This record gives sequence, structure tokens and C-alpha cells, in this order.
Amino acid sequence: MARLYTIAVIIFLLGGLAHAGEGDVGTTAYPFLKLGVGAKALSLGGAFVGLADDESATHYNPAGIIGFGAKALSASYMNYVADIQSGYLSLILPTQGTEEQLRSNEFDEVVITDAARAIAISVNYLNYGTLDKTNTDGEVVGDFGGSDFAIGLTYAYRVGDRLTVAGTGKFIYQKIDEYSSDAIAADLGLLYRLKDGRTSVGVAATNLGFQLAGLSSENKDPLPIIVRAGLSHRLRELPVTASGEVAYPTDNKIYGSIGLEFSQAEFPLALRAGYSTFGENYKTGGDKDNIAGFAFGAGFFLGHIAIDYAFVPYADLGSLHRVSLAHRW
Repeated sequence: MARLYTIAVIIFLLGGLAHAGEGDVGTTAYPFLKLGVGAKALSLGGAFVGLADDESATHYNPAGIIGFGAKALSASYMNYVADIQSGYLSLILPTQGTEEQLRSNEFDEVVITDAARAIAISVNYLNYGTLDKTNTDGEVVGDFGGSDFAIGLTYAYRVGDRLTVAGTGKFIYQKIDEYSSDAIAADLGLLYRLKDGRTSVGVAATNLGFQLAGLSSENKDPLPIIVRAGLSHRLRELPVTASGEVAYPTDNKIYGSIGLEFSQAEFPLALRAGYSTFGENYKTGGDKDNIAGFAFGAGFFLGHIAIDYAFVPYADLGSLHRVSLAHRW
């Protein structure tokens, strides 16, 4: 029974995506690439492609790393149900000094400072824990494990005053028991800052690639390509940033996300909330279906250190907690 429960959870969270009504659900490899990373992005419901202003931009929209005028190192961790563990690491290195630009038309204040160029290294991993190994009669004869891993190298370049283009090349590896597979892929991103200095528009396509070798020699699976488009806007009247996006995964139906962040420069605290229609995939007909898709979180800033937390309820499947820690210098 425990083994069946573990497999069911993996299917819900990573592969099958519950009862989404698309014929291609579960047909792509490396489902861990579809999971969100970074506590800030998750607490905004995943609406991050048009904002992309922390280290997890390497996952959502690589063009966002241009906004770092200093070096940044971050790590995030999440312990899923059934002992599934996920982590993400990123190192961002601006290669040229920042330039002051994008001033508010009314107050002539600097609101965004971008580097001219930047590079980043990122690592994404997921460990499935230990599962029972059974024979054809259902008898437990041992155990086995599984894990996924991807390493990426990102380069971002500012074109003119407001447009940034970026690309990530990455190598992906998966191992399940004695079987393994690998692939290569690319992520592409654009980020455009509007003249008001408070609005940005982002577009990204991730996991564009192919398997070099599948788990079996007879079969190679497609990668889970996701195309995202969104925007973010910092309100002038209130210390609130709103973000929204639409995402199209090639193996599922289109979904949308929105997020709000309340933050002021003089306070070391940010409060966040978000919602994604992707939460419909986690509804099982239980009592907690009404909270599926919502997310909440907070950020704390202590000098060069940033700590972010996200709480993501998966209805009756349980609730997830993700913590991110960043050092910026």
C-alpha cells in the first residue's frame, strides 16, 4: 500500500498532473523541469516571467539576470510528500558594471539598474527517495531509488536601453534504479522595460531540446516545453508589485497565474500571494479543493542576505513549503 501511495503521489505531482483533460499529459520526459523553483516565484503563483527579479530567473526567464548589478548566490529547498526532495542552486555574475537608466517620467528617480551583460550557472535536482522493488507477484524483493538533475549555463545581453535577450544551455540527466537517460536543451528569454520604469514584459520558452538516450534503447521521449508570456507593474500609489502571465505547456492545457507583492525599500519584509489556474489539476473532489492553486509567502532582507518562504497548498494532496536563501554582494 505504501508503495502504491508513493507512486500515486509522484504521478499527481510530476507526471500525470491529475485529471487535466489533455491527451498529451504525461507523455514528456523529465517532469521535474515543470516544477517551480524559488520561494518568491512560487508564492506569486508562478507569475514570474515578466518580473524575473531574483535568482530563480534562471529557471523562469533567463533575461531577468540582467537586473543584478552585483554577484548573487542562492539556494532553495523543498521537501515534497512521500520523501521527494527538490533543490535549486544558482550563481549570477554580471560581467560589466551597471548603468543608471529607466527613470520615472514624473519624479526622475532611478527605479531599475541593469547590468550590460551577465552570466549564470544553475543546478536543478530532484530525488525520489527510496521505493519498494517488487516481482511480478507483487512481493517486495528490495528497494530502488531515482533522481533527476540538470545543470545550465546562462548568458544575458542588454540590447539598447530597455530590451534584454538571454539563453541557457543545459544538460539533463535522469536515473531510475539501473536505468538512465540524458538530454540537452535550451531556454530562451526576453525582458523589455517600459519607459515608465515600473513595468516590464517578459517572454520565455524553456526546455527546447531532445533526448540523447532514453530509459530504454527503443524509445526517446519529447521534452516538456513551456512557453510563457507575462508582465509586471509596480504601482505608483501603493508599495505593491503586480504580476501576471499565461503559460502554454506542450503536454497540457494553457493556464494563467497572477501574483501580488507588498514591499517597501525601508522595511526588510515583503508579503506575497498568488493564484494559478493550474491548481485545478490538484483537485480530487475533497474538502480542500477550494484552496488549490493559491500560494502565499514572505521575504526577509538582512543586509546582503535574502530569505524567502513559500507555502503552496495542493488540496488533499498536502501542503508544500519552500525556502530560499540568497547572498548578494
